[in-house]
Amino acid sequence: MGTDTVIELVNLSKRFRVYDQPMDRLKEWLTPRGMSFHWAFWALRNIDLVVQRGSAVGIIGVNGAGKSTLLKILCGTLSPTSGTVRIRGRITGMLELGAGFHPEFTGRQNIYLNARLLGLTDREIEARMPRIVEFAELGDFLDHPLRIYSTGMALRLGFSVAANVDPDILIIDEALAVGDAYFQQKCMRYLRAFREQGGTLLFVSHDPNAVKILCDEALLLQDGAVVERGTPDTVLDYYNALIARRSTDQAAFRIERKAAQTAQPATQRAGTFDVVITTVDLLQGGQSCRAITAGAEVQIRVAAVALADVPEATVGISIRDRLGYEIFGTNTYRLQHAVPALPAGTTLQVSFTLPCNIGPGDYTITAAIHSGIDHLAACYDWADRFMAFKVLPASDHYHCGVARLPVRVATECARGHASAPEDVLRALFANAPRRIVFSNDSATWAFAGWHAVETIGNESVRWTQQTATCVLASGPAGLIRIEACADARQCQGAGVRVQLTANGQACGDVRMTTPAWQTLQFTLPAALRNTIVRCAVQCDKTFVPAAVHGSDDHRTLGILVRCLDSA
Repeated sequence: MGTDTVIELVNLSKRFRVYDQPMDRLKEWLTPRGMSFHWAFWALRNIDLVVQRGSAVGIIGVNGAGKSTLLKILCGTLSPTSGTVRIRGRITGMLELGAGFHPEFTGRQNIYLNARLLGLTDREIEARMPRIVEFAELGDFLDHPLRIYSTGMALRLGFSVAANVDPDILIIDEALAVGDAYFQQKCMRYLRAFREQGGTLLFVSHDPNAVKILCDEALLLQDGAVVERGTPDTVLDYYNALIARRSTDQAAFRIERKAAQTAQPATQRAGTFDVVITTVDLLQGGQSCRAITAGAEVQIRVAAVALADVPEATVGISIRDRLGYEIFGTNTYRLQHAVPALPAGTTLQVSFTLPCNIGPGDYTITAAIHSGIDHLAACYDWADRFMAFKVLPASDHYHCGVARLPVRVATECARGHASAPEDVLRALFANAPRRIVFSNDSATWAFAGWHAVETIGNESVRWTQQTATCVLASGPAGLIRIEACADARQCQGAGVRVQLTANGQACGDVRMTTPAWQTLQFTLPAALRNTIVRCAVQCDKTFVPAAVHGSDDHRTLGILVRCLDSA
């Protein structure tokens, strides 16, 4: 077994004994040796397979070809009848997600149960718990019994546990059917990141697009034997030749047009929120719609409002398929279409007109506003999967797959305060809290500039970066209080200066000169009281623990915060 080989199978076979009647098994036990009442079913026959570290192998085949049996042997839940199995590294299998969960235990208790079955210690589970909880996105259901979960919620929890045990080898058996389209996209992003970090992937799926996207080679199983191995395209062509083709009548489709509704916040938002996206709409013939016939001309309209002065802005869109693969994206910068500077309170509307030359299926639209050519420099608002739509087959069967789409772009920009930032924030974040404590779900209201939640003593805290933003519901007194602590070296000399701005307006500054917990207090302008405000906390000093304390922590840290509230 070579140093880069992580899986090696030599002449592997698996036989199952099949009894036609339950009594036949008992007869075989009781009769003299040599009497047989079963027939042998060979699920696998003489499999030879070598998988190198960092590779991704797709395993395809019709039902009953032996795919699941092979994966179960690799995971150790089945023993081979003959042959040799050699595995190097920690292996995690996503075969039957949620297997071993107890219906009366809460989601959190089942995380401990399932993670222990996967070989983690209690200390390792505690360290991974924030990642598991964040990935599953179950909210308050996490502390409720599993018996009230839907099937998709239980599978989300199982995938989240399996995905965060940090395996060397990951084995997946049709696990991408987990949950809704959004969670499937999230799983695909995780698998891509896992591969980029050097992980080895074995992937079973009947979805050819998923195999092509994730895998660099594939093998075809038929009647328990490997009949083809090569690139995904080559093996899938061979696989298609084995499948009996059935002709079907063209399905009838009914397109329901719905009146445009007030946009809700996107599933995931990120950025500084200097500019906030208010709506993303898909139109055909000037009418809002969510189902488009392939080839029709459509318009994607992005509306936003500036909450701070922005000297330059780029508006972009991205269309993704149900697996999260970006099939098309563009922005005003790439199209050489200048967007004017946006003073605070300015509303902006950008329309992208393009033919919908993409194949039938389910898609999502992501919209973003940032500076420059992409969002890596300064991202104001990234609205991931803001809306979903369906593309229906055209009668002419013009095309399928991914295409380069020609685009026309137009911008409308209104100066002044036609739409007050407070009104926009109130519509987007109507249930924003008066108090953010990082031990509960209110931590979701802390946006850009925050590091992950940490536990110090019995308290949950978060480090800021140099600038950290959040959304709060302000009170009648107009006070914003932050319970914070600074590092001792930051406090030397003049200390660290902490400033607060709300909706782009300065609310004062406080200087921290002692490395102890203290309450920083800021006063909002009168117009920002009893409303929703986007707060930005900025530190004039940051530090990197690796440079200051000689640790392996290379984060850039501002101040440590345990609570924010308004009065």
